[in-house]
Amino acid sequence: MSRCAALLILFAALLVPTAGQAQRRSSRSGLIREDVANRVGLTRSWFTRVQLDSARSRVAHVRQHVSSTNAFSAWEVTHDRGKLIYTERDLDDFGEELGKEKAEKLAREKVESLQLANLNPKITAQVIPEVTIYVMTDGGVVHAIDAQTGRTRWFTRVGNPDYPVEATGANDQYVAVLNGSTLFVLDQEKGEIAWRRQVIGAPGAGPVVTDRMVFVPMASGSVEGYQLEDHRQVPWVYRSHGRAVVQPIWTGYSVAWPTDRGHLYVAEGNNAAIQFRLEASKPIVSQAARLAPSRIVVASIDGYVYCLHEQSGNLIWRFSTGEPIVRAPVVVGDHVYVVTDENSLFRLSTANGLDDWSTTGVSGILSVSKNRIYCVGRVGRMVILDRDSGSQLATIPTETLDVQFFNTSTDRIVLGTSEGIIQCLHEFQNHWPLIHAPLEEAPADDKKAKPAAAAPAAAAPAADPNPFGTDPFGGGGTPATEPPAAGGGTDPFGTDPFGS
Repeated sequence: MSRCAALLILFAALLVPTAGQAQRRSSRSGLIREDVANRVGLTRSWFTRVQLDSARSRVAHVRQHVSSTNAFSAWEVTHDRGKLIYTERDLDDFGEELGKEKAEKLAREKVESLQLANLNPKITAQVIPEVTIYVMTDGGVVHAIDAQTGRTRWFTRVGNPDYPVEATGANDQYVAVLNGSTLFVLDQEKGEIAWRRQVIGAPGAGPVVTDRMVFVPMASGSVEGYQLEDHRQVPWVYRSHGRAVVQPIWTGYSVAWPTDRGHLYVAEGNNAAIQFRLEASKPIVSQAARLAPSRIVVASIDGYVYCLHEQSGNLIWRFSTGEPIVRAPVVVGDHVYVVTDENSLFRLSTANGLDDWSTTGVSGILSVSKNRIYCVGRVGRMVILDRDSGSQLATIPTETLDVQFFNTSTDRIVLGTSEGIIQCLHEFQNHWPLIHAPLEEAPADDKKAKPAAAAPAAAAPAADPNPFGTDPFGGGGTPATEPPAAGGGTDPFGTDPFGS
């Protein structure tokens, strides 16, 4: 009997996975184990599987849209023993959303029962912006996910699954998708195709959607603009030098896109007019970033970070990291975070471009919360830094997760696998997302501002490879009092921006 018991114990021990085995199994499944996340103050709010054929297609792009008009209501009921949350998007027993009235009714009924139990309840109403994650597969499937709950809002297949796809662009009404040289515009709420048309050139990157237009950057350097409500109209065409292979951004007033010539072009989003261009001495290979209310920040392989006035084009400050920059700057509050190609992370002041601190071993920023920065390290591990000092707090094994979304708009951490597993993590105390830069209209005074003819952030003479006439890797932050890049004259481009 004792021998049998010993054999049973041994057999049971073999069945129980070790911590390392469990972690490897969890990594293969595409999920970070809950206890691993909990040890560093994180929790997984949801995970989902993207609609794709894992034998034939993979996740190609992940993008996120924070709505400026769509939102939902929520009620937090706190009491002596904890907290309860009711939202209008909660599901009832029949799988239907509660709606605003029923959710509020349930919350107030709960308050009454807690009062009878002498648990000192308090109710707080909140309005939460709608955040949607759009996953694009290389098979032409667009999958829309509610970023708060992880529920699938819809999925739609567009075009030919054998054609190349680009990252999606979205506003509060439409989602724009490129499949080969065909532009598809989908209804944001239901995912139905609103219209489609062939673009003129060969797309170089994903589109951007403004309140009236969808703009498509082309490998030739031009940017084509199509009216959302009347796509049959002749498209606008902006001419730019170099190839436009980076997705443009929309600030609420301007569209900005870089080219591989080191130029950043800024145009009015609702008028066919380029406002100005910045010339760096080397290519710009990442998106610009909006710095509210009326500034744009962009970085270049020349090692500089530039901050420009959105309407006038005047250079407000610049900072040299001394290392090439291939990732987009991340603007959060009063700081700009910049990751270099040599895995250095700098935190700069938005006021003057001076650096607060820098650290090494960072290849990208996953998200920024109130007190922490969640990064990708050199070998793919998640590295957690203190936001005030840049010191390392902890790491999490994420090397096997090959979908790493660099979230510049909220504090949510979105990771997954190219086979279609997507998960969202956040800090325990942050049930609702922290929105970094809600899109808003530019101030009325700024809208009236005209480009400054005497001091634009425009091109240096072609013979001078450095627009500042100095070593691009020397110095540091440059205050706003320094003159902008050389150029001047009444035409900040030196050529007709709509010329051939």
